[in-house]
Amino acid sequence: MQITRRGVLLGAVAAACATVLARFGPAEASSADGPAGLLEVSTGWTSGPEQNGLQALLAGLKGRAPDVTFVSGDTSDPRGVDLAARLAAGPPPDSLRCSGGAELAELADRLEPLDGMFRSRGWSAGLPGSLLARLRVGSSLYAVPAGVRRTNLLWSDARLLAAAGASPAPPRPGLLVAELQRVAAAGLRTPLAVGGPAEVLHLLETLLLAAHGPDAFAALWRPGGPWRDAATDSALRLLDTLLDLAVPPAPDADWTDAAHRFGSGQAAYLLTGDWVEGWLRDSLGLRPGVDYRWAAAPGTGEVFQSRVDVFVLPRGARHRPAALAWLDVCASLDGQVALNGARAAVPARTDLPEPTRALFGPYARWSLDEWRGRRPLDSLTHGGLLGARRRAAALGAATAFTGHRDSARLARELALA
Repeated sequence: MQITRRGVLLGAVAAACATVLARFGPAEASSADGPAGLLEVSTGWTSGPEQNGLQALLAGLKGRAPDVTFVSGDTSDPRGVDLAARLAAGPPPDSLRCSGGAELAELADRLEPLDGMFRSRGWSAGLPGSLLARLRVGSSLYAVPAGVRRTNLLWSDARLLAAAGASPAPPRPGLLVAELQRVAAAGLRTPLAVGGPAEVLHLLETLLLAAHGPDAFAALWRPGGPWRDAATDSALRLLDTLLDLAVPPAPDADWTDAAHRFGSGQAAYLLTGDWVEGWLRDSLGLRPGVDYRWAAAPGTGEVFQSRVDVFVLPRGARHRPAALAWLDVCASLDGQVALNGARAAVPARTDLPEPTRALFGPYARWSLDEWRGRRPLDSLTHGGLLGARRRAAALGAATAFTGHRDSARLARELALA
């Protein structure tokens, strides 16, 4: 019944947004004057909650541009090196998704600057000033944000923690270790759920962020970063300790494997992003705030670390009017509510009226407040902090660490990344 009610609610949100967009959209929404024909967009949202969100966003596009036919351009990982090669070789998709920050900067020479569009079409409405910096390369804006995925989160199993007398929100990583050991002493031998190499890198960056704070954490990834200091060494050793409290990561595993262990009661804690929330709630039928809880990852409570999903306009887009209609929907309040309501993420805009906020679930309402009140920071593992090649090098170092478990070697390899 929980799943059914939630599905009906989100379907109603999407339908309401589509209706509003159709009724109050700009003049180009009319079939006589608006864009028509194909629109090729590369999103990477091909399954699960992300695909549900895309369908809700497409309902909004249909309201604004009824004569546009959407075509998926997902021939490769939309955040990978292959996409940069496609932009260079052409023809490009009409729009594509990437992350704000360093990933956007790597693509900027193949993109149209959007400053004039931001002014004339009002795309900056409701966006926090700190976010606009992640949309700039040099002095120009190159991307429209559609939503935000928080990454620095700790999920906990309420039943297992109650049985062990453990806390759902330890304030520091060392105290998380103590709580994990408490749960292990109560009979759960591997109380931390970890998937594959990407989840190990996620753990690593979370521990480094807690050890250094946001400024020194960002400095790690610049030349001469503090890879040899005591805080870094402590964080890397703590990573080794955490992996001892988890099932060994498998090379072909991912976050869904960790989520399955956690959601089925085989682990008490899970450190991952908010993409897991819809899966726990809708796929497993677990009750938010009752069966599972959430908190900022230990030691990172003042930071909203995230991947900002943005859409851009490649130079030479073949269906430019349709692409602009797409970017209008991505920037709109109704489009962002539809997209993120369906995938348990947060709209980039912070000007949601209270009746709209009430449509979101318990986790999302908490996250909306956090997004407005915490310091934003790009994620290493999930995009924004580093470009695609450097992120791949960091992932390679984390993958190797699962075999050799040598903290000093890991530090050297990450410094090279």
